[in-house]
Amino acid sequence: MSSASVDELLYSAYNNHDCDGVAKLYSENATHEDVAHGRAKHGRRAIADGLATFFGWFPDARWQPAPSIADDNGTIAIPYVLSATLQTQMGPYRPQGQKISLRGIQVLYLLDGLIFRSDDYWDAATFQKQLNIPTVEAGHENR
Repeated sequence: MSSASVDELLYSAYNNHDCDGVAKLYSENATHEDVAHGRAKHGRRAIADGLATFFGWFPDARWQPAPSIADDNGTIAIPYVLSATLQTQMGPYRPQGQKISLRGIQVLYLLDGLIFRSDDYWDAATFQKQLNIPTVEAGHENR
């Protein structure tokens, strides 16, 4: 698999909600980190399972990737816009038709044609604001 096609295959699998297709693009011991949350998933199965959970909350999720930037060392950066609607309970947050439009950039690191690491950068404050997630201040909710 060429590095020029990995990003296209990845975002096609994302948009088809094909968690197994996503997993096949990662090496067995790969890591995916959502940098905004500081949380990492280790292993292709955990990455696919995390994505399946996300699709449970946002079953209409769609990514619109912009042209990627790649170097000769197997690193690809892909700017994107994620659009989705919260449709299932997400922790304490009830779905109330909240729509998100979230800009981000994902950086893929390839080895032998597979992703061995991906870092996804997006703004948690924008995500929370779009979901109308109340902030907690001094033990009181602000709406």
